[in-house]
Amino acid sequence: MSEAMARALGASGTLTVTIAGKECTVRPLGMKELAEVERDCAERWKRAYLKTYADTADMRPDGKGWELFERKVDEVAKWDAEDLPPKWVNDPDRIVLTPVLKARLAELLGIEGEEKTDAKWRRLASVVLDQGMLTEKEYFELTGEKPPAKQRIGYVNWWINSDYDGMLTFTWTCFRHCGVTREQVADAMRGRPSLLMEVTQEIARLSAPQSGNG
Repeated sequence: MSEAMARALGASGTLTVTIAGKECTVRPLGMKELAEVERDCAERWKRAYLKTYADTADMRPDGKGWELFERKVDEVAKWDAEDLPPKWVNDPDRIVLTPVLKARLAELLGIEGEEKTDAKWRRLASVVLDQGMLTEKEYFELTGEKPPAKQRIGYVNWWINSDYDGMLTFTWTCFRHCGVTREQVADAMRGRPSLLMEVTQEIARLSAPQSGNG
């Protein structure tokens, strides 16, 4: 288990979600599953990185663009999750909560009548800020404070907590033993961003002991 994934994890609780008519309960992921998530993240990042070179290769004269692309393919093939660039994210522990901020989060995430702890509200607020759903200007208007200084984290950590594709992959990895497909998980989470965020955070908490970080 890499340090990047270990930092993403933290333990305890049971959350059950109905997907395609099946009750799927959040569980800790094992070392093998966590490693699979890391590899999937790395492969997706590498494909996106190489695509930028492939898309512009024909714009360079004398075929130099394709030569550069081929060199990059050889270089990137050797990379793993530890070679991905770090990300800067908002620290949820330093989020200032106000009633109007909670109301705005509920509006953005489609939350209705759900009781949440302040810790959960802060985690949701940090992800919403990371994703740009809430601007820094709006945050200031709702709290009277500037957003907290951002913290540097590993790419995999960011991917499973703040990127839709990463959160979906992480969630499906947890629930696939129930016999549901990735597409079915996506369908169940569509229009319910707060649920997807909470599920991934709960998986991460429960999985912490598996990474030796609990």
